[in-house]
Amino acid sequence: MVKGKILVVDDSMLSRVFCKDILTEDGYEVKTAATGIDALEMIEHDNFDLVVTDLVLPDINGDEVLKRAKQMEATTSFIIMTAYASIDTAIECLKSGASDYLTKPLNPEEFKILVNRTIEQKRLFEENNGLKRLLKLYEVSRLISSCLEYDRFCEIVLDSLLQVPGGLIGVSVFSPKEGSPLTLKAWRGVSRESTASALADNLIKRYLSGPNIITEVSSIPQPEDISGKGPLLIVPVKSKEKIAGYVAIFKSPGDRYTDTDIDNASFISEQASLTLDNVHLYSHAKDLIYIDELTRIHNVRYMEEALPNEIKRAKRFNLNLSLLFIDIDLFKTINDTYGHNIGNVVLFEIAQLLKKNVRDIDVVIRYGGDEFTILLIETPPAGAMIIADRIRASIEERSFLSEEGMAIKLTATIGVASLPEHALDKETLTLLADKAMYKGKASTRNVVIIANNSDRPRNIQPDL
Repeated sequence: MVKGKILVVDDSMLSRVFCKDILTEDGYEVKTAATGIDALEMIEHDNFDLVVTDLVLPDINGDEVLKRAKQMEATTSFIIMTAYASIDTAIECLKSGASDYLTKPLNPEEFKILVNRTIEQKRLFEENNGLKRLLKLYEVSRLISSCLEYDRFCEIVLDSLLQVPGGLIGVSVFSPKEGSPLTLKAWRGVSRESTASALADNLIKRYLSGPNIITEVSSIPQPEDISGKGPLLIVPVKSKEKIAGYVAIFKSPGDRYTDTDIDNASFISEQASLTLDNVHLYSHAKDLIYIDELTRIHNVRYMEEALPNEIKRAKRFNLNLSLLFIDIDLFKTINDTYGHNIGNVVLFEIAQLLKKNVRDIDVVIRYGGDEFTILLIETPPAGAMIIADRIRASIEERSFLSEEGMAIKLTATIGVASLPEHALDKETLTLLADKAMYKGKASTRNVVIIANNSDRPRNIQPDL
């Protein structure tokens, strides 16, 4: 059984033959090279456990061979041979990454002992690293498989890949739905979203679309049109055997991805692909639970969970939070006049109109029947009143079902309550917004009313 593969580098043929004979007899597979350049070419195309090289070579010295080889494959061990032994020489070789050094002329027994010891140390090192790698990959796999939130999933996969192959910059691009275009979901190593978006767009145009779309983990030594970046590793993530997204990571210029890096990335890709199916299932299940079937916006069940969380966040970071209660005035007449089917279509149009009048971070909810609520994130009372009146005016100005030639006109009454000005808990905030809305309905309708602290329950005192 072969104990290991060794490369002997020496410009002296006698020395090469001497070393080869000793090591072959001891059970090693041995190859030889006469120059540093030849040695580097052999190291690049073969996997050696150990390189034994003379310090002085006709082209580049052994220390330079060591440094360049370490850039290609860090796991190869080195022993430096020198006839000019000194403490300085030994220290410099060891600093460069050599396992040990020998002085010429070589003592055969000493040579064999040192080689065997170095090979054994390398074996133990690799076993230890292998266990660490498996443990790290296990932790990564556990982390990925436990995540069911889509946006968080995209971030975790990116972070896992940056950690294991050792990348410095990374972006993840995914398709939220099958057939939809790839969009930027997460980025690391760049300071601005605009920079990350430009990087993602470049990757999509060059590597992730077209007839030669990447389907397996691919290493690109020097990506085109991405200046200042090192080698690129593109990792696809699949769902139901179709590409659902990619993670792209970069190393430093002059670095490279090893076979181990690619194996690790492939493992993570497989784990992510298995998990993504569950993420989509979870997302669909959440839709069934938290999305109103008629209007396709969030329902009151979602509000029961989201509102306490937003209140906690607002308190923690000293932020504003406002709640709108919206009632469509005299909506019953629509159902009585045109029927419930027409009424349902109008409710759907109202829901879409509400979404257009707020930001993506705000939450529009069908509270029930013809009532809606909106969570205005980081919005003080004055801002909430402006948004509420804009919504009120947009409903009043809209002709619903105009495309069907019906031009139904409606108005809405809106109540506004804010944290911390009016309430510090879910129940009080909801109560005051609801009461403000009913005050408006009892007066003129088609109006916006802000909460009054006098409407607080008697056992709740203002905390302003």
